[in-house]
Amino acid sequence: MENTSLKDLLREHLELKGLTAKKVAELTGIPERYIEALLTGNDKLLPPAPYVHGYLTKLAGVLNFDKDTMWRLYQKEAVTIRASGPSDRLPSNRFAVHYLNKNWLLAGLVIILLLGYLTTNIYQLLQPPSLQILSPAGEDLIVIAPLITLSGSADPRATLTINAEEVYVGDDGRFEKEYRLQSGLNTLEFRVKKLGKETVVLKQIIFQSPPPLPISNGQEGTTTR
Repeated sequence: MENTSLKDLLREHLELKGLTAKKVAELTGIPERYIEALLTGNDKLLPPAPYVHGYLTKLAGVLNFDKDTMWRLYQKEAVTIRASGPSDRLPSNRFAVHYLNKNWLLAGLVIILLLGYLTTNIYQLLQPPSLQILSPAGEDLIVIAPLITLSGSADPRATLTINAEEVYVGDDGRFEKEYRLQSGLNTLEFRVKKLGKETVVLKQIIFQSPPPLPISNGQEGTTTR
């Protein structure tokens, strides 16, 4: 092998594999003109030495030869070996695993999670917030007690107000509030707001004070004998 040139060894390995320069270029990603330059021994047409070393490493993987031996032959035979400049990089392996930048990976993960959330919750996001009044249950009620309990359920992610006063809503969506009525007609406005959308329910209650109890004069009938 010591008396055999680099170009002859490369030709021999191509013939053993039944490959052409074009096919090897497709398999390795090495420009075909550089493979032809190696096969003809025209080192003036080759790129700087680090590139040639990378090409020989790729060729060794395809043609199954010892890359170190081939590299020594190249260094021995080459008339002109071009040194690498500051902007030169070794050729990359197109089959190698390329690691993504962590920031890009994190941003992509956030976008995927956001799209998944929007896809799952798009219907709820577009709908007005839910609101159900349990008490008072009817319409235009007439009551004789001034104190009533207002209760129901609402979207726990929304803001609930009753007559502009904010009311706490539990994680399960339930709410309850004691309310003192004024004499006569009372209008109650239940309002929930979320993401610019709102739901409003109006209830009317008439509070009538009970009539006074009759006053007893305390006199009892007398019995004659």
